Amino acid sequence: MPVQLAAALQIVSRAISTRSTLPILNNILLETTPQGLALTATNLEVGIRKVVPVEVLEEGSVTAPARLLTEFVASLPDQLLELVVDPANQTINLRCGRYDTNIKGIEADEFPPGPRPDDGDSLHLDLAEMLEAVEQTMVAASTDEARPVLTGILLQIEGKEVTMASTDGHRLAIRKLTSRSGAEITESLIVPARSLAELARAFKGEGDSIEILIAKGRNQVFFRAGTSEVTSRLIDGNYPNYAQVIPAKSSTIITAPTSELTQVLKSVSLFARDGANVIRMKGGEKDLTLSANTNEVGDSRAEMNADVDGTSVQVAFNAKYLLDALTVIGGDQVEIKLDGPLSPGLISAPADGNYIYVIMPVRVAM
Repeated sequence: MPVQLAAALQIVSRAISTRSTLPILNNILLETTPQGLALTATNLEVGIRKVVPVEVLEEGSVTAPARLLTEFVASLPDQLLELVVDPANQTINLRCGRYDTNIKGIEADEFPPGPRPDDGDSLHLDLAEMLEAVEQTMVAASTDEARPVLTGILLQIEGKEVTMASTDGHRLAIRKLTSRSGAEITESLIVPARSLAELARAFKGEGDSIEILIAKGRNQVFFRAGTSEVTSRLIDGNYPNYAQVIPAKSSTIITAPTSELTQVLKSVSLFARDGANVIRMKGGEKDLTLSANTNEVGDSRAEMNADVDGTSVQVAFNAKYLLDALTVIGGDQVEIKLDGPLSPGLISAPADGNYIYVIMPVRVAM
């Protein structure tokens, strides 16, 4: 049990803020439930809850210092662990093998009550698809707190169709999903990207379905899978009209093997990182040429076979933004649609019409 408990503590403690001025927010709430021992942590923006199956001999609750408890349990041998709380002084006694340890806790009543969905709207999605969609859209979310709306990922729900979108002003990622069940609702939510980043860890091994619940007040969203839950506040504001950025036409379509293009891009972009991180792309009749140079470092140029449909084109992109797209796009082939050196590029997988990635070009001399 220590191994399973340690893993759950590590996941839940990710919601602990290192900058909190409230001592109770440095603690994890432990409470017994019919399913086992529930662990909860929050920084008031995101909360994570996981239930560990244990034998409950007596019901109760307490909070314990997250870092100390997590590190200590992780150091224990994989033997029977007995946990007893003394309600008189909120001391947690842990016995495992040769260890007999006491940790000072704080009363559970001081832990901030977690928000509840209050029977708001809900829908169900395939968990694997949802986690893939989060990975594919997170890459384009902004980290600039000066524009908080762009640090979130937009969830547009129309009936059973769900569209996730993110942009930092330089690129745009869009992924479409279809809900398995739930109410036919129309809603737009902006969820902090850092909250969604916790889903993959929290829901590992938690079945094949995820439930999304929207609080009636439209200020919180709840993600549930198995016995785990991630709660997040929503970002207030209006998301930009991203649809107008999507290119309406293209004069050149380049199709190439995803893995080969990724490998070539990684190698050539080494010569771009000390400059403006610019990678130049030239599409000929049957090949694609990537090149980069920095005056103080040197230059690199590589050719690879590719299917180029349309006019020859030369365009420059930020190498990192391009590599981000290739890393998450999935599929054996990648398709890049271009309309000259000054228009955005549209990247997708030919076999999957549910994900597109739009990248703005860099204006440089060719």
